[in-house]
Amino acid sequence: MLTSGLKPLRNAISSFGLICGLLAVLEQAQATEIHLVTENYPPFNFMQDGEIVGLGADQVREIMIRENIEYTMEMLPWSRAFWLAENRKNHCVFTTAYTPARAETFAWISPLGGAELFLIKKAGSQIPSGLADIVGEFSVGTQRSDYAEYVLKTQGFGSIDYFDDVETVIRQLVQERLHLAAISSMTFHTLVQQGVEIELVHGFGDIIGNALACNPETDEVLLQRMQNGLDSIITDGFQADILKKYTGTASLSALKDEN
Repeated sequence: MLTSGLKPLRNAISSFGLICGLLAVLEQAQATEIHLVTENYPPFNFMQDGEIVGLGADQVREIMIRENIEYTMEMLPWSRAFWLAENRKNHCVFTTAYTPARAETFAWISPLGGAELFLIKKAGSQIPSGLADIVGEFSVGTQRSDYAEYVLKTQGFGSIDYFDDVETVIRQLVQERLHLAAISSMTFHTLVQQGVEIELVHGFGDIIGNALACNPETDEVLLQRMQNGLDSIITDGFQADILKKYTGTASLSALKDEN
């Protein structure tokens, strides 16, 4: 009688142990999921048919697929996306320009490509093209927390207006609420193709490398796997194919020369 009475108890304990084990596995899986955050910034990242696509997004998605890494991908205002990667473990933000000021802030998975920073104006504006004639004389618009802020400040620009996204920056420029805007050369190229009335004023020269920037407390094994995945898509030509798909050229230098 005693033995038969203990059997249901043993079964209950066994079931409880199984449930705890499953919960532990689930918790571990959730802990190693990578949360990818980005912004609306064509041609790097934008929404198409309800999906985040673009030069950066397509590469990052392929990295995660090749390395069989669980992930989520979300589009947010850039300042919010940037903050999450700065402050939350296993969060990564893309497409992020590498600058010396950001070097120690993130763990970097690179290169996702690169771009030059362009200073632009509304088409037909009489603003001069000489940098010395512009600095300190005209307002410049850019996004909050964008790498353009770093470049503009190092060049001596003091009057900088900040916005949540590049679409607002361009809208303010075209509506003549801004004199100038600082955007990626690739974005300039895309907007001109779309017929947006903007003109190049000044290119800052160097191509700035873009990357997947991850919180430094992100699992080191996952960081290495993501870098391995990126190396793979570069080696087999996937990255060049994506660049050509969104810009029409497989060479960053060719795109720069065209602009």
